[in-house]
Amino acid sequence: MRKYQGKGIVLSRSFFGESDMYVQFLTKEWGVISALARAARKSKRRYVGGLDLFCHDELLLRGDPRERPYLIELSVLNSFEGLRSHLDRMLAAGKITQWVRKLVLTATPMPRLYSLLGQTLALIEQEEDPERVETLSLVFRMKLLAQLGLMPQLLSCVRCESLVQFPAVFDVAAGGASCQACQKPTEENYSLQKEDQVLMEHAERTRFAAWEETQLPTRRLRPVLSLITQFASFHGHTRLPV
Repeated sequence: MRKYQGKGIVLSRSFFGESDMYVQFLTKEWGVISALARAARKSKRRYVGGLDLFCHDELLLRGDPRERPYLIELSVLNSFEGLRSHLDRMLAAGKITQWVRKLVLTATPMPRLYSLLGQTLALIEQEEDPERVETLSLVFRMKLLAQLGLMPQLLSCVRCESLVQFPAVFDVAAGGASCQACQKPTEENYSLQKEDQVLMEHAERTRFAAWEETQLPTRRLRPVLSLITQFASFHGHTRLPV
């Protein structure tokens, strides 16, 4: 059986039988895959700690990566220990990996997404300000949605394409902002302020290389996180964590 070598970030783990484990990775070469790690629950030395959540590993697989291959061995490139030593960082990292798991459902190469997740985890690990950790979470989500082609429409009405005047209504089901003439009262409607639109657009355009100097308007950060989660959950046909 052919062997494959690549790099991946651990998204989740699940027990299989008495000693084995299925490990889900976001890989650079094949997208999201699941590999069987034999004796992973009994042998701590075989996988050298590389099966912990968020670990970035060099992988050696046996069998087609798209069809649940066996994990032969790995070497740890970055364990992201700093994420597990602070609760706010660990929670933020756990939520963004859940977004990847629930929205990226096929084993399709996505090198930009792989890079996005790795860069975001590295910045979260280094960030000491809890509010900036939350801001990084929003930045990741907006960039992820942009890569998946799921960005909400914010400046023109999703129904008539006219320019939106703020405050407006965010129509989750329709996919974005709605002008006053097109507003329809539904349970999926939410208030949308001008600063919400600015925050979302600036988050999507944020450059990680300039993160230390980046200052986003965060007064409405939590309402926007909730809003974009409702939007992504509806259009991704899943339930995502805020």
